[in-house]
Amino acid sequence: MKLLKNLGWFLLALLSFLFIYGFIQVLATTSLALGASPYAVTLLYVALAGVYVYGIYKWYQKGPVHTEKSIFNRFIWLPALVWFLSLVVQFFLPNDPSVNQQIAIDLTLSQPLFSFFAVVIFAPLTEELIFRGMLARYLFPKQYNSKQTLIFLLVSSILFALIHFPGDVQQFLVYASLGFSLGLAYISRKGLVYSISLHALNNLVSFLMILML
Repeated sequence: MKLLKNLGWFLLALLSFLFIYGFIQVLATTSLALGASPYAVTLLYVALAGVYVYGIYKWYQKGPVHTEKSIFNRFIWLPALVWFLSLVVQFFLPNDPSVNQQIAIDLTLSQPLFSFFAVVIFAPLTEELIFRGMLARYLFPKQYNSKQTLIFLLVSSILFALIHFPGDVQQFLVYASLGFSLGLAYISRKGLVYSISLHALNNLVSFLMILML
């Protein structure tokens, strides 16, 4: 019964991400498409998204997450290494952007100011809160061994990949590997700062590469 209740709470958090934060994004991008001032839209977006992030973070803080020391969180450098290797592998894969990637590319080229806040700042904040923080908070609050932690990492990686709408297996694996590295970052420091920072770094690299190419 408790598991079903916790699943319901996580689904509620996920729905808030899809519909409330999704509405904020649609409102901003639609306003930009209609010719509204990028500065005004970005300011409004930052304000609304900031309120959403604050609310979810306060919700996340209401319950503890316990993670025992294991092979997955023993080394602080492991998440960064997995992320870096994932990034290197992508350079050798066929360049076929997913729907999510193409949207990010188009948005970055047409609205770089707004895109910076949406992609580099708020995407890491919201996605880490939901797919690492709230997932662990409700479905994996007690990780007493490596098996439980591995299940959390796999579920987190799969959900993270699916929410980015991969078009094929290759795109799914790229997103899942990124999600796995971010999950490692979350459990290695038993908090969101490392995973948010690594996620922001990943998105910043992509953002700068789009602008420079």
